[in-house]
Amino acid sequence: MKSITTVALMSACIALGWISCQTGDTPASDLSTPAQVQEISILQLDSLQAALPTAILIDVRSDNEWDAGHLEGAAFISYDWDDRLEPLKSLPNNRPILVYCEAGGRSGVITEELRIIGHPYIIDLVGGMEEWTNNNGAVVFGEPVNLPSSE
Repeated sequence: MKSITTVALMSACIALGWISCQTGDTPASDLSTPAQVQEISILQLDSLQAALPTAILIDVRSDNEWDAGHLEGAAFISYDWDDRLEPLKSLPNNRPILVYCEAGGRSGVITEELRIIGHPYIIDLVGGMEEWTNNNGAVVFGEPVNLPSSE
């Protein structure tokens, strides 16, 4: 039996057109619709990833913060990189993007950049690593997941 949180997230994603009722994981919204950033607590990450199995998880903290530990399965685009827009522009438009930072400020900037670029499926994981670790969320170390590209 699915948790109430998972059902609520799936219902919200279906309503937003992010999950097709037929396929279960393919975003179904009209690409002509302006992009919107959804804010969801990072504590809902497990349910969100279950509802959106093709989502790309991106850590946008500094290099030092990444080295201190990050979420499992995360790709990395440092907020401090001067050329961060290039990897953001190359992300596929047919997959949701989940963005987190330390507490929420930088992820808000990056999700707005993604919105301006025109990415249609953006979620800001509110609370960031601070909220995650304060609630005993698992932290891993090592290399980031490779960013997929739209090519």
